[in-house]
Amino acid sequence: MFMLQRLSRRLLISSLLAIFTGSGIISFAQCCSTGSPVGASTYVGVLNKNAIRITSFFRHSFSDLYFEGTSPSKDSLDMATNAHYSFGGMTLEYGITHKLTAQFDMGYFFNKIVDFRNSQLTDHNGKGLSNGTIMMKYGIYVNPAKLVEISGGIGLKFPFTRQPMTASNGTLLQLDARPSTNAFGLAGTLMISKEFSDIGFRTFLLNKYEYNFSNINEYRSGQLFLSSLFVSKRIIPRLFGIFQLRNDIHGKDVQKGKEEVNTGYHLLVLTPQISYSILGKWNLSFLYDIPVYKNYQGKQLTPQYSYALSLAHDFVN
Repeated sequence: MFMLQRLSRRLLISSLLAIFTGSGIISFAQCCSTGSPVGASTYVGVLNKNAIRITSFFRHSFSDLYFEGTSPSKDSLDMATNAHYSFGGMTLEYGITHKLTAQFDMGYFFNKIVDFRNSQLTDHNGKGLSNGTIMMKYGIYVNPAKLVEISGGIGLKFPFTRQPMTASNGTLLQLDARPSTNAFGLAGTLMISKEFSDIGFRTFLLNKYEYNFSNINEYRSGQLFLSSLFVSKRIIPRLFGIFQLRNDIHGKDVQKGKEEVNTGYHLLVLTPQISYSILGKWNLSFLYDIPVYKNYQGKQLTPQYSYALSLAHDFVN
């Protein structure tokens, strides 16, 4: 009973930390990510039986440049000057068996703002819970001796409310200012990992797919295909350098059966990251996203940069 109470207190404290800290990679959905930013970190494999992992993060993203295709747009009259958001998220994982892990994701937008030259169009109250995800991950091939793992997962995305958020004047918030898609969806992952412990080196490939259903206004966010290649190297004891190359392909949104014009993109992002192990139990990380290739359909506001601070901890029996 004492051990159970102690574990419960630890879980509560770690959950509260999710509001302030974070982990993972985040894709930019359109200009500033409607719904939950796509999250994943260097801790993506299955857990041992009865192990618990909590990963939390805080992220800030800023966008201020319109693109048409692969080039900046010259015509930006009556467009937004910038868009930005601050987001806190948490992932909770539990090892049901040595090969089966349950995962729960959720997050909260502290603000999600699109600033226009015309101040009457600016939305300042886009904040609230994003979409959540419940997923089961299975170790298709796990070889501890060779430090190789291939695992896959399938999950359900869900909104905490089906009602789209409205502005102070009662009108619907524009899409890029809403914290949630307000719609259900499906998610799938596939991860391949190989570690070389003698030289402190690890590499893995993470693939993710998301499909969204329509919300009550018959609006459906486009499909998302995400592939990330990670390379991790120990610099000194407890300090790791991580390099990530991420490829995002976002399909066009659909409104009442018709494709939306200014939606859909292909984005390539470089993400350097530093991770430090605290007492061998906590892992604190800082990462910075640098978009290196943009190809946007129609005219869209595109991300300039994004950074995140993360914290992860494993509870092992």
